[in-house]
Amino acid sequence: MSVAYYIELDDEEPGFETFVNGKSVAHAIEELDALCEREGIARLEDFMGQSMDDVADMLGEDMELPDDAETDEIWFEPQAGLDTIDAIVAAIQKDPDALQDAAGILEDLGEYRAVLQQAAELGARWHLALDF
Repeated sequence: MSVAYYIELDDEEPGFETFVNGKSVAHAIEELDALCEREGIARLEDFMGQSMDDVADMLGEDMELPDDAETDEIWFEPQAGLDTIDAIVAAIQKDPDALQDAAGILEDLGEYRAVLQQAAELGARWHLALDF
């Protein structure tokens, strides 16, 4: 199964390509979480914002959630993502051997950064989503 983290914007037709690979990030998410914790950086997973309905559809099963659970999509300002990506990139560049696939992760982060820069110019909000 191939897993990827991709960027979803609150503008469905932004006028630019939003495709990002996201597979290297997805495969290294535990390593990235550990790096972020060591460096005091927000985790990429903190920007997950898919609705629970979307997640249930993707998994092909119903999900039982507590009554007070947040089920709607959650959106973030692009600058928050850009700041986090820049901090993660700096941490990786400081110690590239800390991650098994630093080059692939940096490539994914560069793609995320390009989309978020354009989203900021457009005034669109974003979140990370998971694709199986």
